[in-house]
Amino acid sequence: MEAAEIKLELFRYIDNLGNNKLLQLYKHFIQDTHDTDFWNTLNEWQKEDIEVGLTDLRQGRKQSFDKVMSKYK
Repeated sequence: MEAAEIKLELFRYIDNLGNNKLLQLYKHFIQDTHDTDFWNTLNEWQKEDIEVGLTDLRQGRKQSFDKVMSKYK
């Protein structure tokens, strides 16, 4: 599908939305992407897992992508 076709389909979809749904979509795609820090969208266990991973990296506990993936070949 070409970009012009995608835009036209999106325009038609948006044009047929009711006001409430349109406002929800606007908030989701426009406002949220500008006002929300990705970190704030994560739950606590996700943040903790990221922190553990960063600590492991800082302390030299890491493996290359190829080494990890070699287990699945």
